[in-house]
Amino acid sequence: MILGFILVAGGHIGIFFVGTNIELMIVFWIIASLGQGIACSMPFAMLSDTVDFGEWKTGIRASGFLTAIGSAFCIKAGSGIGGFIPAVVMNLFGYVPNAVQSSTALFGIQFVFTWLPAIIFLCGIIPMLFYRKYEQNENNILLDLAKRNS
Repeated sequence: MILGFILVAGGHIGIFFVGTNIELMIVFWIIASLGQGIACSMPFAMLSDTVDFGEWKTGIRASGFLTAIGSAFCIKAGSGIGGFIPAVVMNLFGYVPNAVQSSTALFGIQFVFTWLPAIIFLCGIIPMLFYRKYEQNENNILLDLAKRNS
């Protein structure tokens, strides 16, 4: 997942620097899209780890609840926040809908499309560093659960 975050951020930053070079823009867009594919699909695979960890800690296997919260609620909340933040940032740069944009507003559009996703995805690395702590203990957790459930 960290690799996916880095690819997304690198792809978006690359797009910022290519100017009008369409070929390089496409290359960086492909890099960002591959990273986003990794980063956006991994939480669904990691959800089962959360269920196992919860059962290991509490004895309760809350797979339905965690799937509802982890998948449905978080996707809807993330979609709302993901639309709100760029709108606020573009407003700060003076974006006016359906009008000729100032150079500041044009930079704001460029910032929202390139730097903002890069910053957000790079920030996503921070919680993943804590997830590595679980990964190092995953085999022990699965063995304990197997003993407990047999």
